[in-house]
Amino acid sequence: MNNFSHIAVIGAGIVGASIAFHLARRGAKVTLIDAGEPGKKSKVQPATAVSFAWMNARDKNPRHYHLFNRRSLDMWARFVERLGSPQSATWGGELRWASTDDGAREIVRRAGVLQSWGYPIRLLNGEEVETLEPRLEPGVVTAASYTDIEGHADTGAVVGACVERLKEWGADILFQTLVTGLARSGSDIAAVVTNRGEIACDAVVLAGGADTASLAAMADVDVPMYYTFGCTILTEPVPPVFENASVVHSPRDCPPQTNFRQLPNGSVMLHGGAHGRVYDGGSLGQDDREVQRVSMLWRVFCRLLKACPCARFGVGDGLFQRTDTRFSDFPNGFQISICL
Repeated sequence: MNNFSHIAVIGAGIVGASIAFHLARRGAKVTLIDAGEPGKKSKVQPATAVSFAWMNARDKNPRHYHLFNRRSLDMWARFVERLGSPQSATWGGELRWASTDDGAREIVRRAGVLQSWGYPIRLLNGEEVETLEPRLEPGVVTAASYTDIEGHADTGAVVGACVERLKEWGADILFQTLVTGLARSGSDIAAVVTNRGEIACDAVVLAGGADTASLAAMADVDVPMYYTFGCTILTEPVPPVFENASVVHSPRDCPPQTNFRQLPNGSVMLHGGAHGRVYDGGSLGQDDREVQRVSMLWRVFCRLLKACPCARFGVGDGLFQRTDTRFSDFPNGFQISICL
């Protein structure tokens, strides 16, 4: 860290907190700035609070992007160990199945591609699906796939662990601090201007999620954004719903598609649709009617599970959310950060 001795990271979501953690771990003086306060539902950055946080390389194309994501699986395992928070990552793999012949052909095709790339994915029949997940009653299974190296992250726990390590290392943590400008010294950024005063620094990392574009504009940097939508629902804690898999996707050939994962505290997260791809119409959450469709899918899914009670949705507790999200034009741009 010879060139930048003091780095300000704006945004304490999972991206900003991770960047700050790794910078501090390498010896940099770090100041982490956020307008909210992690750990409080009303304050956590929206993208962090509702992220499905599926760690995978299954659906990543082209091959170099697949390999990039595959490397991240190993990096995640090391990351949570270094944080001292291994419980914030849940491993067990991803399961999905098809209910039509067309859907089966797509699963078989994709599995063949991934196997040719050396990815550990295997095909299952209906009996094998029920052996893997004995509580699941999937109905008609024309084909299924299972990748046992994938998992998901408890994003709130990861951010919290990053913040704790940063405090131990003497980093400055400034929550409830609004960034109002970036001060220059010639062509360089010399300070972050906030509602609590200026913070001198040698470099700035913008990791403000949906606010990254407006933050970058303070330095005359244009970050193109587009708007999309989504629906994420958290249930109250329920008993374990899966025996092995950590992530389950309902059949994509029988819409509407819903994605499920269970957090360490027992809450189940439902994500409505195809990860917010703005042009394909695959996601639900444009209005309250679509949100209700996703909530009803939990009841349908419960009927597919043996002896699993339906949970109440914590609407009054802020656990029932429809999200309007801004993405950059970069691949997976909602996770982008910019160093100035």
